[in-house]
Amino acid sequence: MTTRRGRRTLAVTAAALAGGAVGIGGASFALWSDSVDVGGAVGSGYELFAVGAPGATVPAPSRTATFTVGAEAATTLARDGEVALPVQVDSVSQGNKGLRYTVTPPTGWGDGVLGAADVHVFPVPAADRCSVDVLSPGDPFPSGPYDSTPVPATYSTTTTPVTEYWCVYAAYDGPPVLGEYENTATVTATSPAGEKVEDTDSWHAAVVADLDPAAEPDHEVTFTSTTFRPGEQP
Repeated sequence: MTTRRGRRTLAVTAAALAGGAVGIGGASFALWSDSVDVGGAVGSGYELFAVGAPGATVPAPSRTATFTVGAEAATTLARDGEVALPVQVDSVSQGNKGLRYTVTPPTGWGDGVLGAADVHVFPVPAADRCSVDVLSPGDPFPSGPYDSTPVPATYSTTTTPVTEYWCVYAAYDGPPVLGEYENTATVTATSPAGEKVEDTDSWHAAVVADLDPAAEPDHEVTFTSTTFRPGEQP
């Protein structure tokens, strides 16, 4: 799978994500030298792996970050029938170490609104390509592999991250149907002529699950990076 790469200059700061729809775990960057200016000017080599909403990535010191999809996303999904959440990944690895990362969606999306939806996680060439204005439920979404190697194992002193984007997209056509309810009513009466009159009517309705998007639990998409040297398999 090919992802589009962009490059931009990144100040080494931690930006907090706002709102309950998305969140990010982990903050800091992994240094392999003891010389760094936290204002962004690097005096010696370092590696950086940062994940978050576009423009608000947070470096992950453990090389593992989680992007959380929860109640706010479920509320939008239940109201609009679709939701699209772009994710930005920034990567730097100086020296001759390459950087690779994997993306692990949840093994399941639970029994709430997201569990009743069709949810897809896939790379996109730019953040604005992860939008309900661009995507639709009938699109042929990629199903994997969920990995990327943004930094090859060639010598580099750059401080400019390689930026890639992923998308969490969900489509929802209502709560699941649990069964059907049917009722029949019969009315009998006697006409003025003394004849017995009878009429029958019936109706039925679908019984659907009562799903509350505000009660949606958090679901984590996990991003995990590793480094490798020339000759090693990324």
